[in-house]
Amino acid sequence: MFWIWHHLLSGTKRFGELQRLIPGASRQMLTQELRELEQIGVLRRKVYVQVPPKVEYSLTELGWQAEPVVRQLEAWGRWYCEQVHLEFDWMVSLGGKWTFWLWYHLLSDPKCFSELQKLLPEISRQVLTLELRKLEQMGVLYRQASSGKKTKGAYTLTELGRNSEPILRQFYAWGRWICEQLDLDYDWPVLDEPVARAS
Repeated sequence: MFWIWHHLLSGTKRFGELQRLIPGASRQMLTQELRELEQIGVLRRKVYVQVPPKVEYSLTELGWQAEPVVRQLEAWGRWYCEQVHLEFDWMVSLGGKWTFWLWYHLLSDPKCFSELQKLLPEISRQVLTLELRKLEQMGVLYRQASSGKKTKGAYTLTELGRNSEPILRQFYAWGRWICEQLDLDYDWPVLDEPVARAS
């Protein structure tokens, strides 16, 4: 979805053009994401009555209003890939809501597994384990060793994870803004608002 939005910033595109620009997306997935973006009011679909049929996609005013955030996310993604010396689709890795929220909750301070479960009550134990491993593989967190029999190891952000704080906070604020524009409930699972770390 992000990449569709990003590519439409350069102008109107046809379905085939978007397929070429996003080769990892199947035809079915691309169709589904385009429909969803159209339903939430971010893009417009224009059908031309001709043979063969021609359909074009362009951003609506609401879609254009998010341009600064979309461009900043893309720039952050390039920066992140340079930091970890890997070439992969960071948006796919960050794409799941749990990945984002775990990272976001750790901005305030380290948390153990049970604390994260309480903050994100809808996530299963198995999914939480997988998401924490994924974030560890991405290089944004690590698990501190236990300091005693009664204290469990806590998950802590690495320097890379902490340095991404501005974009995570902006992404959070943008999510709230777009939901307000669309008159939708902002149902992302935030039970505690991370506070800025003490300097």
